[in-house]
Amino acid sequence: MPGAQWWVGGPDGPVSSGAVGVAALEPETERATDATPYDLASLTKPLTTALLAVLLEREGRLSLAATLGATFPELRATPYGAATLRDAAFHRAGLPAWKALYLEGATREDYVASIAATAPAGSPGTTVYSDLGYLLLGFAIEHAGGAALDRMFEERVARPLALPRCGYAGRSDRFRDAAPTERGNAYERSLAGPEAPEDRFRRALIRGVVHDGNAWGLGGVAGHAGLFATASDVARVGLALLEAPRLGRPRGSFASMLDSPDAGGRTLGFVTAGRTESVRGVLGDDAVGHFGFTGTSLWIEPASSSVYVLLTNRVHPAVPPYDFIATRREFHAAAVSLTRS
Repeated sequence: MPGAQWWVGGPDGPVSSGAVGVAALEPETERATDATPYDLASLTKPLTTALLAVLLEREGRLSLAATLGATFPELRATPYGAATLRDAAFHRAGLPAWKALYLEGATREDYVASIAATAPAGSPGTTVYSDLGYLLLGFAIEHAGGAALDRMFEERVARPLALPRCGYAGRSDRFRDAAPTERGNAYERSLAGPEAPEDRFRRALIRGVVHDGNAWGLGGVAGHAGLFATASDVARVGLALLEAPRLGRPRGSFASMLDSPDAGGRTLGFVTAGRTESVRGVLGDDAVGHFGFTGTSLWIEPASSSVYVLLTNRVHPAVPPYDFIATRREFHAAAVSLTRS
């Protein structure tokens, strides 16, 4: 990774925070600072989509018990029709992990139709981590909330928590100073297969706009990716999940995100520490968190009220041919030594 940014602490503030290395290697070297925004990738799932789902359901505007078939008529006669929005939120709707939906269209309707024509990755109830499930959940939230995800996140999360560098980039230049990610979409191009048309993939350095192709195809705003932030802003959202009054909600409002995992070790939006090699045995058994493909993560320990944020752009300027597990484990081991000293 070219560089990193981190925040470790709790309600009283950080015990350690800062930045190291460089934010950009191309087209010229730029130093990373604690003000550098990063593409959060799949941290969008808990921080936007799951959080908004909880808020809307508590207000009676969204029912996670609704089936995908009832919510999306295109899915009614598919293997996904009987799965619920809650199943999608817990990655147990049988949906595949990923598909280059943007190769078949650029609208909500195009994406849903493409998902409807896709073979399932498993039977309903089986846990299969899926971007597609959170794409659908994001669409359902926009319908229930009567607004786009970026607008709801701004009004209901970023503004109340005073998050100056946290939000969706969309197609704007709001995050033009963000740490860049990949040079083009070479990684997704390889996943899409040789039959995929070359002209549908970006070639230039991706900076200030979302790295994920499916989110980019929707204008940069989606339920599974698209959010940008600094580590301190991510930490504020994590602390608000621990202390719901920070978002004007009663204490315990986000319990479904923080405890009572299902058989797959997942809560609404998160996974428990014991289910992932990157933090298993390092963080407490009650810890929940999520990773982002670009090299980001948020972990929350409710018992100690500790929050651990690591942001990197490990995919810059190209996706490396090895995983990030060892780096994540060493970071969290060091972080835990600070919070428990």
